[in-house]
Amino acid sequence: MEKITYNFIGDLMQRSFIINYAKNLTKEDVYNFVKSNNINISNEDIDTIYKHIKKYYNVFFDDPIKYIKMLKGNINDDIYYQILMIYDKYKDKI
Repeated sequence: MEKITYNFIGDLMQRSFIINYAKNLTKEDVYNFVKSNNINISNEDIDTIYKHIKKYYNVFFDDPIKYIKMLKGNINDDIYYQILMIYDKYKDKI
């Protein structure tokens, strides 16, 4: 029972952290993260990703891949696949 309680509290804390981060996120944060992963990206794609995060961050909790797939067709295909690779790299840390 203690482990379930701990996981529940941990999940709530993680969700709260991500929500707070998404609410305070700036376009510059998105740009800096993308650049830190050596991705060349247009301002238009930065804007699209930023708006997507701000509008749909709650979807991330239910299905992270669905959240990312929502970007397909709205950003450059190369950028989309690089985002999938970044997710794969970091998914165990989320």
